[in-house]
Amino acid sequence: MKPVVTSAKEAVLAIPKGQRIFIGSGAAIPQVLVDALTENKEHFLDNEVVQILTLGKAPFAQKGFEKHFRNNNFFIGANVREAVQEGRADFTPMFLSEVPALLKSKSFPIAAALVSVTPPDKNGMCSLGVSVDVVKSGLDSARIKIAQINTKMPRTFGDSLIPYKSFDYVVQAEQDIFELSESHLEIDADSEAIGKHIAGMIKDGDVLQTGIGSIPNAVLKNLTKKNDLGVHTEMFPDGLADLLKNGNITNKTKKILHGRCLTGFCMGTKKLYDFVHENPLIQFYPSEFTNDPFIIAQNDNMVSINSALQVDLTGQVCADSIGHKFYSGIGGQVDFIRGASRSKGGRAILALPSTAKNGAVSRIVADLLPGAGVVTSRGDVRYVVTEFGVAYLHGKTVRQRALELIQIAHPKFRDELLEFVKNHKYVYFDQRLLQRGANYPVDWELHGLFENKDCYLRPIKITDEKKLQDLFYSRFNDEEEVYESDLPSAFSRQGIQHFVNLDYKKEMAFGVFRHADFDSILVGFAYFSAFDDRSDGGEQVAEMNFMVDKNFRGRGIGKMLTQKLFAYAKTVKISKLHATVSADNLPMIHLLRGLGKETTNWKSSAVGNQVTFEYVLV
Repeated sequence: MKPVVTSAKEAVLAIPKGQRIFIGSGAAIPQVLVDALTENKEHFLDNEVVQILTLGKAPFAQKGFEKHFRNNNFFIGANVREAVQEGRADFTPMFLSEVPALLKSKSFPIAAALVSVTPPDKNGMCSLGVSVDVVKSGLDSARIKIAQINTKMPRTFGDSLIPYKSFDYVVQAEQDIFELSESHLEIDADSEAIGKHIAGMIKDGDVLQTGIGSIPNAVLKNLTKKNDLGVHTEMFPDGLADLLKNGNITNKTKKILHGRCLTGFCMGTKKLYDFVHENPLIQFYPSEFTNDPFIIAQNDNMVSINSALQVDLTGQVCADSIGHKFYSGIGGQVDFIRGASRSKGGRAILALPSTAKNGAVSRIVADLLPGAGVVTSRGDVRYVVTEFGVAYLHGKTVRQRALELIQIAHPKFRDELLEFVKNHKYVYFDQRLLQRGANYPVDWELHGLFENKDCYLRPIKITDEKKLQDLFYSRFNDEEEVYESDLPSAFSRQGIQHFVNLDYKKEMAFGVFRHADFDSILVGFAYFSAFDDRSDGGEQVAEMNFMVDKNFRGRGIGKMLTQKLFAYAKTVKISKLHATVSADNLPMIHLLRGLGKETTNWKSSAVGNQVTFEYVLV
């Protein structure tokens, strides 16, 4: 049966009073049909209007329409936020992967669906265009199907096709596809720093999920040197299109839709919409497929990148509300965090600036604001990233989590956060913190070391206490020669803080770690502590210490660590480095002699069973 071709007014007047109306989402909102609803408001009484995030206008949520329409949102956009916060509209918190099942259920009957589609092709099929997500489920479930045929809608591939004859009413109405404002494309300084941190965590061959905003834009901007990336995401932004054009995205490592990008919808600029038009490399599928954690997890090395409003010191994440005020929604955050976490080699990343309100308040908080919702539980969270660095929380104690998060909080809030966790017995009463004014030097990280790329080198953090202690005590099971410089015979918790509580100037340490996540093991350690040598004109002189795990000797770890120390010492104006080692420790003596090549002047001297090396830095 052919649909009735009619006006927008006549089409919406077919919807009965008091019934639920579903509206197409994102940039594909059928604005002509939506406007017809409110222009004919007297026909409607107590009709519920259901949607997820939409661009454009939402007149049914404005004041004066309460008797006629009640808006219900699965995700709160700017066009309905005020209505929700003032109680004129509703918010239904749900995982995006589960919304389609609700729309199809008998407990949630949909009388009519209003959608925007392309004109039919030669086979009589229309495309849902830039939004498939939950639209297909809403449309399939509706008793009355109303289409706005829009010649400007991009034709997309995947599971996006709808038979023209399945519609009950068709309205011919051309409409520009809504674009994101310029503010969504701008990158501020904090986002740029966060983007660089996250880009450093992404490897060749990773499969990406990301969204919109300053932070995702900054991440994608910094991936132009990565190769063979893949895309499995709920939303496809301009930044992914740029990487696909540039050849950084090939999708060759993907298990799901190998060789093609998978998304549920796209929002961005006209340039993006032109790019996805009839592009077979980008496949649009419903949310029950794109957002299913078990499907997501089938991709190896899946990386999810999502945002947060607040994170408390135990790892609870608020992403949908500011206190009692609902702001956005759950969306696909938890879907992709769980999918990426189950993925072999996957990484689930949450990113946020360290402060809000122009630096007046911390986003890393002792307690979430009263009324704030927990979108991602402390059991789900993995990585948290701010402009000050990366915290890894999975498998960590509350004490370790608190210290990890305080370290990436803004420096001006760290003392009060530490005081809170001390008062609540989350940490030791004498716990020390990263020294005031010290910022973690992320630029000194090196990833993918050695032939099998199973190790990485980075500056030591205060949260490396236990790893350093484990490396230290492994020495006592070592029957071979000890590959280390002069170190104490015991490493208490209080004593070890001396080696991890660094100012990254006069005190510095590097570690080589095997693997990168919860199972990372410290296999090499190098440290210096500087002092003013009054006998030598007050120059800055530093004492060095080293340790290398016996199972990793012979791989150049000791040399790499000491070279890093030498290079770093030069940047902080240290003129000399000293190292003392047992005369019986021939491997370390051999290493220290070889380091003379890094300097213009060096010497060694022996006193008793100790050999001391001195290096004058270039």
